[in-house]
Amino acid sequence: MTLVMRDQENQEIGKKIGETRVRTLVEKLIADGRYEDIEKMVKDEEYLQELYEEYGII
Repeated sequence: MTLVMRDQENQEIGKKIGETRVRTLVEKLIADGRYEDIEKMVKDEEYLQELYEEYGII
């Protein structure tokens, strides 16, 4: 395996982890009826991080 191949594999792993985190957060926000927070987190990276911390998604 070359370094480039390993880097591409690591990027894919990171992308999947990130997608899982977002889906998990959105599911929790929907369950709590926090629909406005979903819209806000899409526009505000800092707020997204705050929500991850609030819901223990790290």
